Amino acid sequence: MKKAYWQGTLSCDLLTMPIKLYAAVTTPGPRFHYLHVQCRTPLEYIRHCPHCGTAVAGEDIVRGYEYEDSLVVVSEHELASLSQTTKQDRVLTLRQCVHSHAIDPLCFDRAFYVEPGPGAKRAYALLLEVLRRAGMVALGTATLRNHEQRIALRPAAGVLALHTLVAPDAMLAPEQLSLPQRPPNPAEINAAQDWITRLSGVYAPEHWVDRSQVALSALLARKAKTSANRVPALAVRARWQSSSPPPQAAA
Repeated sequence: MKKAYWQGTLSCDLLTMPIKLYAAVTTPGPRFHYLHVQCRTPLEYIRHCPHCGTAVAGEDIVRGYEYEDSLVVVSEHELASLSQTTKQDRVLTLRQCVHSHAIDPLCFDRAFYVEPGPGAKRAYALLLEVLRRAGMVALGTATLRNHEQRIALRPAAGVLALHTLVAPDAMLAPEQLSLPQRPPNPAEINAAQDWITRLSGVYAPEHWVDRSQVALSALLARKAKTSANRVPALAVRARWQSSSPPPQAAA
């Protein structure tokens, strides 16, 4: 199995157990590299200072926070000092249980599968079953990748699923939208209800087809059959890594 995104301890009044989090969603589709059309070498991306006219190494970069009419300089060391990992950072704490319909789907951000650690399978099964029977979602907090996150833990198909939640101050207000002011009339509502009845069915996402991805896969398969369209990846990578650094721009 791939590397865990996070591992630590799940803690609540009911139980404590070691867990691991694995990303539940992947980005579909192929990954593209950008090549130079003449020699088909993968391109390098260079941080360039227009004032000095030179390429800038990673150790010579600091961050600037936009404040009023200037940029406040902040170093990576200063940022790292704010997020020193502590024992508490490895604890996912559950603080409240709410009905699943109480959370607006707009609040859900990233999704993870929760795996029990050694000796925690009975506790895991207990928490999964009690949440399933109650139709509840457990809310809490966890520090994931140096950021404290609000999280929701819910029962899925035989597994506990964890969702990070969007912070309230990150939600955009809908007041800026131009929305209808008058309610629909009864005839319109009846017609819309008939439409819903005709389209009612069982949720089956496995039957959905991304036609753009199907077309892209077919295109790549056709092009891969012709040797002129293919670049030996290992040879290109070796040539790329052994090549000399690009010349610095003139000042």
